[in-house]
Amino acid sequence: MSNFLIILFCLFAGYSLKKAKIVKEDGFKAINTWVIYVGLPATSFLYLPELYWDKDILIALLAPWFIFLGSVIFIKILEKKLHLSKRTSHTLILISGLSNTSFVGFPLVASYFGGEMIKWAIICDQMTFFILSTLGVVLALQGQGGKNTKIPVSYMLKRVLTFPPLIGCILALLLPKFIDMDGLKPFFGQLSSTVSPLALFSIGMQLSLTFSKSEAFTMGISLLYKLILAPLLLIGALYFLRFQGEIVRITAFEMAMPSLVATSMILQEFKLNTKLGNSIIGFSIVIGLVTTWLAYQCIHFLL
Repeated sequence: MSNFLIILFCLFAGYSLKKAKIVKEDGFKAINTWVIYVGLPATSFLYLPELYWDKDILIALLAPWFIFLGSVIFIKILEKKLHLSKRTSHTLILISGLSNTSFVGFPLVASYFGGEMIKWAIICDQMTFFILSTLGVVLALQGQGGKNTKIPVSYMLKRVLTFPPLIGCILALLLPKFIDMDGLKPFFGQLSSTVSPLALFSIGMQLSLTFSKSEAFTMGISLLYKLILAPLLLIGALYFLRFQGEIVRITAFEMAMPSLVATSMILQEFKLNTKLGNSIIGFSIVIGLVTTWLAYQCIHFLL
């Protein structure tokens, strides 16, 4: 219960202090820098050395693709029927298809399943970022109107390989095989403990809960898929395929998270519908506090 109160408090604190103009509009950028460059790599060093191979890890790697490709199919079916522009439809695909697996996912996984389960959430998080930096960038460019523009492979490789949490993940898996790092666990534990409150505070500062009436239906479509349809489809598929266990449960729960905040940066970079995207992200986080509880109940009952 205390973890859940921390989630609500940090979100509210970030949102309120921004509204009161006590913190600068872009103050969240400094917080994000700490979380991305220090907190998340430390989390990898805290949990990943104890990671053991399990065939179900493949589910954690494939589930983000399932959600993302489902978003492509869902939005593309509705694109012509709703007369959506390519700029808007590709914005919706990106926002609806990528889950907030770290900034929101890690705190909620710790709250519902315990902190030690974050080691499985990290796998989902790294694959989510990989999709955003590769196929996500391609779709963003196409939505901008540059369908025939080629993206250098080196550009995407640079985005992926220079991402600090991924570097931390790789080092956390390799270094303990050669160096005894048990003595550093308290150190990494202290750094890792900053991730949840700071990440949630940052999200609170970035919450956008304003939208025009003309966008309400479009937003509803995205929220319906991201928070309801996609999690239910995944949980149902895992249930009928008889997959069970802690990795399966954490993966299903991570895929039920609200929209990925980092997607907003891609929308801005490629001049997609940033205002619509940010509004959906904001509402998905608020509504997601309820829908993730419902997803947890389904997972607990079925998986």
